[in-house]
Amino acid sequence: MKRGGWVAWGFGVLLTGCQKRSEVQPARPAARVDATSAEAPQGDPSGRPYRVVEVAHGAEISGVVRWEGPREVLPPVVVGPSGSPHHCGAEQVWPALEVSAEGGVSNAVVYLDAVSEGAAAAPTVVAIDQQHCRYAPHVVAMALGGRLRFSNSDTGVLHNVHGFYGYTDDDSWFNAASPYGVPIERAVTRTGVHRIACDAGHPWMLAYVWAFRHPYFAVTGADGRFVLRDVVPGTYRVMMWHEGWRRTDGRGIEHPAVAPPVSAAQAVTVEPSGRATVRFVLNAG
Repeated sequence: MKRGGWVAWGFGVLLTGCQKRSEVQPARPAARVDATSAEAPQGDPSGRPYRVVEVAHGAEISGVVRWEGPREVLPPVVVGPSGSPHHCGAEQVWPALEVSAEGGVSNAVVYLDAVSEGAAAAPTVVAIDQQHCRYAPHVVAMALGGRLRFSNSDTGVLHNVHGFYGYTDDDSWFNAASPYGVPIERAVTRTGVHRIACDAGHPWMLAYVWAFRHPYFAVTGADGRFVLRDVVPGTYRVMMWHEGWRRTDGRGIEHPAVAPPVSAAQAVTVEPSGRATVRFVLNAG
């Protein structure tokens, strides 16, 4: 069965928001979002041009991604004999959903969709380490043309970094052995989401890399918050992406299948030097 895809499988996704200039306006009623929509976020993979301009009186869009209702309890992944249980442990926590005590959802990617102009995006080198048989950080976002630098801090464990274009395993990007202390570096040359796996008996080791032509993106922190700064005044669609948290049986508990991602969108208008606030709400559905 093909894994991944933009299918929600009954996940509940709510979003609310408010805009403000000199005063806060009332928030609109919460509305249910169909995450199976054809307008699901793709990180502008069409290659449409982006024009760098000087941003005068730039605006700010901030907000939060929160979990409401009963918390999802994800069972741990059993570490098989080929997964170095002497080092990785007998079980590994499934990394898909991290919610703080206050309800903040981390590792959600928030960005402006279909941006045609704005500030320059500065390509950087983004480090992802393999620590305790996990990728750290689990989700990153970066400018197109930047580089990923993978390292292995697990002494005596041979990892394998396998990158895929897209959310599934259909389009291989690179596949490289990752011994302790030997870095791996790759350029990011496509926009959108890229999936990173480990083929060395560690199916729970997953990471996601988002790449954009513009600088208007963020990954939510432990409190679920994000800020997009220096935005050209105008009307935008703010997108939220989360990898999804439902785990299917796959090929048994040692090889769990990847859950479908969840996405939502909200229209926001910002005026010169203005501010807008967006709130996305996830739940078990």
